[in-house]
Amino acid sequence: MKAAFPLAALPWIVAVATAPTAARAQDEPSLEVSLDMDNDGRTDRAVLAQDTNSGQADLSIYLAAGDGRLDPSRKPSFVKKALTEDRILALESKGKGSLVITSCFGCGASKSTEETLTVVYRRGKFLVGGYSRSWDWGEQKADGTVETTLGGCDINYLTGKATVSKDLEAGRPIKGKFKPVPLKDWSYEKRPKACEF
Repeated sequence: MKAAFPLAALPWIVAVATAPTAARAQDEPSLEVSLDMDNDGRTDRAVLAQDTNSGQADLSIYLAAGDGRLDPSRKPSFVKKALTEDRILALESKGKGSLVITSCFGCGASKSTEETLTVVYRRGKFLVGGYSRSWDWGEQKADGTVETTLGGCDINYLTGKATVSKDLEAGRPIKGKFKPVPLKDWSYEKRPKACEF
């Protein structure tokens, strides 16, 4: 019974945490991470801001921004509008200049998905180098039972390899070759059909 309370309270916590207020309108919630995306030895900055009303998250990348406070008048080197409308969980640097964005829909509810997008900088372009998605989707049936669909997919666009799993089975390779997608062109419609459920 103790474990049920945090999950039941999650929608209320999310609602309170994301409720727009006059004070929050001035401070758009954002995440920021420093890393060297272009491997030139200078610190770059990635900022992910999520609109509290629409849920739309925009990614801005500032090359050679340095470690100090970001100048508000500085224009970003790259902007990707509407990267996702799912709730952002994390923005992290994961070695070799890769930027990892984790988001969720449902976030632990009976119908939920979690997605991770890995962004890299190669040959002067920002690319989607990896994408993973997991799902735990409960469907209420007419007879009152719940049918649960579990699964996940993991695509490494840099190596061209991908796997998918359904229910509790081990991941199996997805046929085909996968090439990096320019971040400016990325949308979740570009994910393979194997990542749907």
